[in-house]
This record gives sequence, structure tokens and C-alpha cells, in this order.
Amino acid sequence: MQKYSASLLINFFLLLVCYPSIAANDSFTLGVIADCQYADQDDKGTRHYTSCPNKLSTAVEQFNQLPLSGVLHLGDFIDREFKSFTPLNTISSSLNAPLYHVLGNHEFSVDDKFKMRITDTLNMPSRYYSFEINNWLFIALDGNDVSTYAWPKNSKKHKQNMILFNSQYKGHEDWNGAIGTNQLKWLEKKLKVAQVKKQPVVLLSHFPVFPENNHNLWNAQEVLSLISQYTSVKAWFNGHNHVGNYAKKEGIHFVTFHAMLDTDITAFSTVEFSPTQITINGLGRQPSMVLPLR
Repeated sequence: MQKYSASLLINFFLLLVCYPSIAANDSFTLGVIADCQYADQDDKGTRHYTSCPNKLSTAVEQFNQLPLSGVLHLGDFIDREFKSFTPLNTISSSLNAPLYHVLGNHEFSVDDKFKMRITDTLNMPSRYYSFEINNWLFIALDGNDVSTYAWPKNSKKHKQNMILFNSQYKGHEDWNGAIGTNQLKWLEKKLKVAQVKKQPVVLLSHFPVFPENNHNLWNAQEVLSLISQYTSVKAWFNGHNHVGNYAKKEGIHFVTFHAMLDTDITAFSTVEFSPTQITINGLGRQPSMVLPLR
């Protein structure tokens, strides 16, 4: 057992004690991990690659002690090489709850021949998709849609993206990306329906859009302008910026979850959803917070 397990178990025991009151008011709980980012390589600075499988195993074991409605991984499951998915998929396959992936930029740090296989490898229905839990709508977005790296170089999509990059996003960080026009139209339709149904919405992305940061989507302002029109949008969850972040704008909570990679302890959380608030119960490096809903 790793040296940090005792303190994690104490924290998780507190979650177990509190759980009956959570279930009693018809709320539900999800597990959340960001940036596991495993690769079979030596540790480098704060990047603890070698401990990633053990940290993921610990999270899975502790998630399985709770009747979770699902587990989210907010992108960068791997750091590089297609073979890195295999040990992580083996570990996560023992989860009792469904696992919902969001695509990160490092998912595409693989040979071109594998790039069109990533969604199948992660058991995703498509690059962007939605699902419902207890009348909440979760929308998983693909921030690599427009990017310099996420499509095979001989593909039509890559050539179109490079034209867009050179004409609209030149000078932006090339390890970020943007949400494309078709995906934005799809998102707008989803939000209009949710607004009519008075259905609370949580947007899931690997990339942040707020506050201003060099990890943000290239078209963060365009995305913000769209989602701010809908009071049904309650939160935006993302990874990518490994040190974490938080801000609130137009009644929407923007939460950047800490990376599991960048610590010799761990970073993951359980997140409770109720009609009045979202409660993040952080473990390891991930801080806890309470997010009141408008």
C-alpha cells in the first residue's frame, strides 16, 4: 500500500459517512479525474508518470465503495503512445459505474494511423456527445475539433484545420484547439432544448474557457458568448491546466480540476449534484469546494 493511502482512506471514510444524507434528498454523485496522463517513461520534474497506474487504481477502488452514478475523466488519459491506453483501460474496466471520457490533446500524441481509433479505444459514442443523469444534462465537448494535431495529416479535416489555424488562430498555443462550427451548432441545439425543459446542464471539456489563461480554447470567447445566454448552464468542468483553477461568470461555475499526474500523492474527487448546489469533495491535491446554483 502506498505511503499516502492512510490519509486518503480517512478522507474517503468521511464521504462514506456522509453518503446516506446525500442519497436521501434525491441527489447523485459522480467521480471526477483529470489528466491521469500515463506514459511508460521516467518521471520528469513534477510529472510523476510511473505512479499514474497506481493512482488510478486507488481512485477506482475508492470510487467502487460508493454507489456512484458515473465517473468522468476530463481528458489526457495518456501522455503519449497508443499502447499507453492498455494498462489504464484494464484498470478502469473494474469500475462499478459508467466511465465517461472527454478527449484531451494528449489522446492524439500517437501515430497518425491510430488517431481515428481513439474514441473506440475509450468506448466513446463519438468525439462529442451528451448523456443524462437524474434530469441533469452533461455535454462532453471536443476541444481538439479544430487543431493542428488531432486528425491524420493526410485527411481533409487536417488540411481544413491548418487553413483555419493560419487564418484565424496564428500565434495561439498549438497544444490547444477550438470547437468547430458544426459542433457549436450542435451545442446550441442541445442548450435550447435543455432551457425549454428547465434541465440543468454541466459542460465537460478538456480545455478551459474562463478565466483568461494560456490553456484556454482558441475560441473561448465565442463559446462563452454562446453558453452565457442559457440560465440552464450551471457549470463548466475541465482539466488541461494541471495546477487547477476556478472562477464564476454569468452565474456559471468554471472549475479546472487538478491533474492526477502532477503529484506524488494523487488528485481526484467525488462531486455531489443537488437542486441547490454542486459539492466537490477533493482527495489528495484536489481542493474541495461548494458551488451554489443560481
